[in-house]
Amino acid sequence: MNTSERLRRRRCLGLRIAVFFAVILCIYYRGDWAIVGVVAVGALVAIIAYWRDCRGSATKPARRDTHRSNSQR
Repeated sequence: MNTSERLRRRRCLGLRIAVFFAVILCIYYRGDWAIVGVVAVGALVAIIAYWRDCRGSATKPARRDTHRSNSQR
């Protein structure tokens, strides 16, 4: 596992943790609509970032052969 893969895994884990804590905060502060609104917007941003960057990595094409020339294929 190289550095970029490790950083991607950490970022995805951090986004999952952020969404988890956002749900917990929404439940805990359900009486204060201002806090719930801010937390909900933050959770939405984290979900969108997770959806774009971390979801379905198996469906993305593998880019392992980018450094080989056409004559070696």
